[in-house]
Amino acid sequence: MFRGSFAVVICVIAALIGVGFAALRYQVLDAYLPTAVLTAMDRARGGAPATGEITPKRETVASVQEGPGRFLSDGPEGLRAEGPIAAIAGNRPILIEDVIAGYAPSADAGVPATVMAIRPISGCRLTPPSKGTSVGHVTAGESTLNLPLTTYGDGDLARGVQDFVDAMRAGAADPGANLRGPNYEAYDVAVTETREPVYLVLESRTGNRIWNIHAAEGARIERVILLGGGQAGVANLDPVVPVEVILQDGLAGCGISPAYPLSPGQETAAAATGEELTPAELADAVRAYDNWFRDSFGVLSSETRAGFDVGTISVVGPVPRDAAARPEYAPIQEATLRTTRGAYFEIAGQVAKGEDFASRVRAIATTFAFGDLGYLRQGAEF
Repeated sequence: MFRGSFAVVICVIAALIGVGFAALRYQVLDAYLPTAVLTAMDRARGGAPATGEITPKRETVASVQEGPGRFLSDGPEGLRAEGPIAAIAGNRPILIEDVIAGYAPSADAGVPATVMAIRPISGCRLTPPSKGTSVGHVTAGESTLNLPLTTYGDGDLARGVQDFVDAMRAGAADPGANLRGPNYEAYDVAVTETREPVYLVLESRTGNRIWNIHAAEGARIERVILLGGGQAGVANLDPVVPVEVILQDGLAGCGISPAYPLSPGQETAAAATGEELTPAELADAVRAYDNWFRDSFGVLSSETRAGFDVGTISVVGPVPRDAAARPEYAPIQEATLRTTRGAYFEIAGQVAKGEDFASRVRAIATTFAFGDLGYLRQGAEF
């Protein structure tokens, strides 16, 4: 009788230890184990899917009642940071002050000291990560960190002319007053991984993006891959680190369509992908992108990404053990910028008279109006 009771007690204690371990897993292990190891543990615990049989699940959202999760909202447009939080692997929130020192993007004038042009790669094949390299995966939606940098091409000018004509016909006194070319938005990436070289995959949805890198002391970045967006570049990255780029048009040409599971607050796939997809179509799109991502980088996109639909900063690596291990915020101001660009590139305050976006639009509109903008105001066909 005593021996049987003792066995029951031992089983109960073992179960409690297992529950406690699971509860502490994200609080303790994430700070010390590489993402690849944690992912492997999770998949082993739940049963790893067979090759080509990835089953995407709806994303979970941290509790909004306590901790960093209280600053993360979930609605039809997806996950939105509404406080001082960063995204970390697994798309979980963490306080910015815990992962980077001196974070002050609003105080950044954003004008780089040097701008170097880079080009997207030709083709669809990217250089894979080296063995023993940790893959960091960041996604960025809207950041609202607008930079005084603009780049555009003929298509943007055509849209600007249409806006100019519409404003004239609406009776605007100065239809070119608010015309601006597509600007760059900044997005911050804190690299805290120091035990292994880091291979960065930075993925933007739309628009022009500058990824501002903040590396902790001892961090070694092997390569940076920029995916998506109209134009894309990096700041505060060691100039010897290679950068490879496939922009939004290039991804489409390669048949690559980034897709992720919906968050609980998102009702339709259009909010997450920009396309009206059925749940089955979205599941297929997520699987296809996961497969391509795994074949290219050795990890799954939906499991490793760090980045909310609206936010300003993501973290690649573990939570620093103490303040001394946190990377220092590096402003874009006076940094070296490497970026793709359109036919025209402008830095606010450094554009010759008559060569800014609004002036170019006005000149094109005047040409179409045979030198008299009054014809456009009167409703002439454009």
